Amino acid sequence: MKIRLPIATVCACLLALPAQAVHPQREQARAQVAQQQYAPALELLRPLVAQFPQDSDLLIETARVEGFADHNAQAADLYEQVLRVAPQRRNDILSSLAWQSLWAGRHDRAIELFRERMNEWATPEQTADSRRGLIEALRARLAAQTAQGDSAAALDTLDQLDAVRTRDADAWAERARLLGRLDRNGESAAAWARAIELAPARRREWLSALAWQTLWNSDAHTARGLFAEAHAAGIDLPETWRGLAQSCAALDRHPCAAEAWDRLLQARPDDRQALGGRARALLWSDRHDEAEAAYRRLLADRPDDTEARQGLAQVLNFSGRHRAAVSEFRRIEPSGKDDEGRRVAQARALYWAGYADQAMPLLDPLQDADAQWLRDGRIGRDTTRRYASAGLDYSEDADRLNILTPWALTGWRLSPAESAEIGLRLPRLSGRPVNGGARTSINGQELSARYGRRIGDVDSPRGTLWPSLTLGARDYDGWTSLLWRARARYVPADLWRIDAEIGNGVIDTISALNNRVDYRDASLGVEYRPTPRWSFSGGLARLDFDDGNQRNRLTWRTDYAFNLVPRLLVGLEGQTFDDSRPWDAGRPNRGYYNPERYREARVFLALYREHRPWAWYLKGATGRYSERDGFGSSASGRNYLVEGWISYDLGPGWELRAAAGMSDSEAGSASGGSGYWRRFGSLSINAWW
Repeated sequence: MKIRLPIATVCACLLALPAQAVHPQREQARAQVAQQQYAPALELLRPLVAQFPQDSDLLIETARVEGFADHNAQAADLYEQVLRVAPQRRNDILSSLAWQSLWAGRHDRAIELFRERMNEWATPEQTADSRRGLIEALRARLAAQTAQGDSAAALDTLDQLDAVRTRDADAWAERARLLGRLDRNGESAAAWARAIELAPARRREWLSALAWQTLWNSDAHTARGLFAEAHAAGIDLPETWRGLAQSCAALDRHPCAAEAWDRLLQARPDDRQALGGRARALLWSDRHDEAEAAYRRLLADRPDDTEARQGLAQVLNFSGRHRAAVSEFRRIEPSGKDDEGRRVAQARALYWAGYADQAMPLLDPLQDADAQWLRDGRIGRDTTRRYASAGLDYSEDADRLNILTPWALTGWRLSPAESAEIGLRLPRLSGRPVNGGARTSINGQELSARYGRRIGDVDSPRGTLWPSLTLGARDYDGWTSLLWRARARYVPADLWRIDAEIGNGVIDTISALNNRVDYRDASLGVEYRPTPRWSFSGGLARLDFDDGNQRNRLTWRTDYAFNLVPRLLVGLEGQTFDDSRPWDAGRPNRGYYNPERYREARVFLALYREHRPWAWYLKGATGRYSERDGFGSSASGRNYLVEGWISYDLGPGWELRAAAGMSDSEAGSASGGSGYWRRFGSLSINAWW
């Protein structure tokens, strides 16, 4: 049967014919190829190749048919066989071998062949074809290397690719995508910017990618502007809100982040990442009630969500519920992932709950600078075996009473829950007696020892008690007396604190010391912090003086934090007391302030800031007072107070602190009356080792 072949096919086949007659199977195969019946043609040709493996024409013809059938690996193998048996045919098959190697996924071989064809002996047309093949081969190898995660090799291939192609906008975009996949975000962002510069009409297409790479390059400020542009143009919504939220969070603009997460959740209410991001934004925006509700919702859906559990613990800790926070942290199973952040947060909760000894082991292995500062500069100071302080206090008042007091103390931690301390004060008073007379001075000595301990664990349902007992002796120019004081601080539950105290004391004025005035006192105070911003406290005290006078005192205070960091407080405070035996015509003035009744109330503004290695506090208050003395006379007027302190961390084990203030409170005057003032200051150094 005679088969008619296309002229081009016949010519191509004839060029490849050897001088001798063609094998009948080969003729039949050619006819089937002409009809595009490649499978049956190959069934005829493959046995011939096995029978005549040295016939380069047969090998080439069969390789072409394998290529027509998209059997690229088999075609490439046959062309490689031609190179072995007939290397003089290299120029005839080099292009075909290169393309078949490429399509067979043999990228390295294809690149080698295309480079050889392009660089050594190619015509201009062959050069263009080889460059096109080289570019495709490099792109294919780049895709394969990227899919395999071979970042270094992929980048090398990309550099080779850019060396042989024109770097147009698409080339820059391709480079940007690869660099992004390799987490080389800064270079990726620069490549995206270059692509947009070369093709500004495609800005809308590439803007979102540029914004994300800019954000991941830690340039949140620029990224926020790009995401804002994208969402204004309606690009890639609602994902653009995610980028805007993350940019705001990176800039510590957490209210902005919360708003962006809300917008994303309007479109995707069940997006768990967005729900978690919103909860974090609420936490760092100090919207603790909303943050707690958000985290509890996440945990209700997935109780094993470690990140949500940690977020809830952080909310509880920052809202003052340190013991509850510790309980939540202990429910988290260590996983190795993000454990360092969890340990720092848990250590802070234990520290704020009063358990520095349990917090310290969590921080010991950490290398993060913030964790090390918390460990060495704060928590570590409460766990050292020894500590010591020394300083100088000074005060003067309108009665020209000057008091200069050097002091020092040193302490030991006997166990994680026990401590002992020895202190020495050496006050020197200089002034005039209230009834007149020459200016005189009195030198005092106070030596004391204190023992304190902690009772109760952080998860105890009965709370934690910190009792202490101080015993010592006083000597003021020969007048000696016993010094004693018992204190107890009790935290029955989160948000509550109770302080109780009982002891004795002396009055630091010239006349009171000359008259050997002393007293016994007992007090009870309660503080309640329902939220991180609100605080309420009050106290009752009873003082029994040696002359039979009894003083009953009530103090109170409430404040609100308008800002938490730095902490800005506005509040009201005051006190009132009554004396049973005020100074009058029948009772001599013994040198201490002793009206029949005293009332005081004032408003204050306070600011606290910690910015390591510095910390400082400043308070200003003003209000009014009223008093009635034992003679029945009444007085009233304004009062004020300005005080503050500043500290500097010289190192993990050293701190320098200074304080100063001034007031015109009538409570400090031995004689009473308007115009009384008092100034005071101190300087101290503290060490831990």
